[in-house]
Amino acid sequence: MVVISLPIGFFLVNELTKLSEDEQMVERVFTKQLESILFSVNQYSENVISYWVNNLDLPIECNSDAMQEVASNVLENNPSIRQIGFIETGKNESLAIYGQNPGTLYTRIIEDKEKVDALLEFLESDYQKIEILSLGKETGLYFIMKNQGSQVLCFIVVNTEDFIQQGLGAEIQQVSQELFQIVVFGPIDNSIVYNTGVDSPDISEVQHTPLWYFPGYELGIKLLSGTIDGLVSERSKKGRSMLWGLVAVVFIGAVFVIWNIRKEIRLAELKSDFVSNVSHEIRTPLALISMYAETLKLKRLSKPEKYERYIGTIHAESVKLSAIVNNILNFSKLEKGKKFFGLVPEPVNELIETILHSYKPHFEENQVEVSYTPLERNILIKADREGVSEAINNLLDNAIKYGKESGKKVSVKCITQKKNVFIEVEDNGIGISAKDKNHIFDKFYRVTKGDLANKVKGSGLGLNIVKQIMKSHGGAVSVKSKPGEGSCFRLKFVIAKNKGNGKNSDS
Repeated sequence: MVVISLPIGFFLVNELTKLSEDEQMVERVFTKQLESILFSVNQYSENVISYWVNNLDLPIECNSDAMQEVASNVLENNPSIRQIGFIETGKNESLAIYGQNPGTLYTRIIEDKEKVDALLEFLESDYQKIEILSLGKETGLYFIMKNQGSQVLCFIVVNTEDFIQQGLGAEIQQVSQELFQIVVFGPIDNSIVYNTGVDSPDISEVQHTPLWYFPGYELGIKLLSGTIDGLVSERSKKGRSMLWGLVAVVFIGAVFVIWNIRKEIRLAELKSDFVSNVSHEIRTPLALISMYAETLKLKRLSKPEKYERYIGTIHAESVKLSAIVNNILNFSKLEKGKKFFGLVPEPVNELIETILHSYKPHFEENQVEVSYTPLERNILIKADREGVSEAINNLLDNAIKYGKESGKKVSVKCITQKKNVFIEVEDNGIGISAKDKNHIFDKFYRVTKGDLANKVKGSGLGLNIVKQIMKSHGGAVSVKSKPGEGSCFRLKFVIAKNKGNGKNSDS
């Protein structure tokens, strides 16, 4: 059991570990995919703002008619932009402001000199950085213009929610592709500014990331088919179900293998006992035959009457030896399917009377009281005379072996029921326990309770041969028994379809 359970345990732990690793990998893949989608939306917003910068960063006077026309076009084509303005960095003076009311951005930019100086340093390194300033519902974007000799700062005031809904909306819808729900949460109590789905998910239910150019706003995304945790959990559940199913199959297979191994071990033990028992049974008659034959050969008999007794013993032991050998040979033929029975109509009463008559010497030798109850009518059964004789002889032999030490009784009865004839062999012996009744028809099985194994000799083949003979006859053998109350074996035969049985099939 340990040899089998250890590999199964190792396999189970290994598969569960792999399953857990696969779950983590799936979660990482989904997370990275969603992060990529959010990144693409942020990248699009950056591209839009970079386009505005490129349109405004021109080598023309900021307060000229040409710049006014450029700013007007930008404002007209981008409704989310509220204001565009230009500041001379050295003098901190406004050069021009286009669009709606100026608001506070101009003043706050001038006051934050450190950020302006940082933008100038970035530009000297050939990097045009865009600075961000939150203005409530609006966002300010400002940068140093490359084409104005680093002396002019441009600022853009954007209505954040308008930009998200008008500028990013189309891109978000295209990215979602009816596979994902993308939501934009505002800075106040995570209010939803934009939503591609019908339901409003909680921010904790989605994968989210900040919008780069709009402080306080966050992009959220979730799978329409469920959450990542839900998908991983469902996949994990299926994987574990399959794994446990496989383990169950392996376990059942292991149990089946162990059962077969134990069965084979038990069979090997029974075979060993069988060889030992048969060897003992054969050795005893051979020893007697050899001893008496040697005595007769050397003519050591002092009295003539001993001659007859020795000859009788030799004959009886040779008959017993022959019966043992025939039993083994018949069992071997039955096991290999090489013994065939010719089933012909046989008269039940005559058949049983013949068997009992031939067994009479054994009854007399063992002082057995025998009773026989024949059928009232002449009934024919489909039977092989030799096979039926062997089956009933085995039952009679057991009735004598396991009968009482004194006052042994054997009862043989013939009964008809519907289309069958039953032959019962009943004794008043020691009986059979419920445990042993389940195995007495198995090959090589012998009841060894107490000292029965020493008192009663046998090969463990008799009842198995009876079972196989009855099976070949299309019948069956059964037993009723209780410890201390004797045993009753019943043989079931099929009534032969014969004209002689037409009037006598009922009783």
